[in-house]
Amino acid sequence: MSGARPEFALLAAELRALRERTGLSITELAGKSAYSRSSWHRYLGGTVLPPWLAVRSLCRLADEPTARIRTLWELAEATTSGRGAVREAPVAVVPTVAVEKAVAPVRRLAAPESGAGPRRSERGRWSVRAWAVACVLALCVALALTAVWRRGGTPEAVPSGTPTPGVSVFHVGCVGGACTGHDPGVTLCGVEPQTLLHRLTPSGAGLEVRYNPLCRAVWARVWNTRLGDRLTLAEPGQPTQSVTVHTTHQLNAFVYTPLLGLRAGGAPLTACLARSAHTPATCYRVTAH
Repeated sequence: MSGARPEFALLAAELRALRERTGLSITELAGKSAYSRSSWHRYLGGTVLPPWLAVRSLCRLADEPTARIRTLWELAEATTSGRGAVREAPVAVVPTVAVEKAVAPVRRLAAPESGAGPRRSERGRWSVRAWAVACVLALCVALALTAVWRRGGTPEAVPSGTPTPGVSVFHVGCVGGACTGHDPGVTLCGVEPQTLLHRLTPSGAGLEVRYNPLCRAVWARVWNTRLGDRLTLAEPGQPTQSVTVHTTHQLNAFVYTPLLGLRAGGAPLTACLARSAHTPATCYRVTAH
């Protein structure tokens, strides 16, 4: 696993531990999930980011709550989709309180639960893992704040009239209709999104519609795709946003549409995945709140 991204390595280590807990071989794991033996080899080896549905399936087989693993998966997914990337900026001092907010949830994960705690060796193992995640979280906070404070160390104001989450410090690059056609990673609309729709299509591809309330914009993404697959996201009266899988590199990654800015009182959205010109598209409707 030489050369693997640190976020992938952390996630893969946890997935291997979960697989060992189940007592299943990789062949047996493939038989109990919707993913092949070769796919699991790549997922557990840390060379390919597994779809969230695959990770969730393994968590269920290992009787593992998904919250902690979801955090690791989101960090790894951010490096793949480009949401973790920021433009070069002057180095700024990161306030201790911001790092503390990032590390605090991981400290809670590392703390033993009430009642009969784990064996001493188990407590030590979880502590090392939790602090590894804390380091990655702190790094993400530092990079994001550096991009935000690129003007003299002062955070840029969020456009008036936009909802502001309690601890978000990100400045988004567009709002509403100004976002249409832009990349969610470049505009930072891909940071801290909400998932409006999460489906496993009949063909085996995963499909999600995501929404950022700061940007008031949505986008759709798919994985487990095939060459020629076309994903579209539409709202009546607005230009349809689409993306087509046209390279083999995209087969092992998330493929997502450009942003679609929402209008006040807009109609329901329609996300469709067309697998070929000879088969009907699989479509889902969703409303952004």
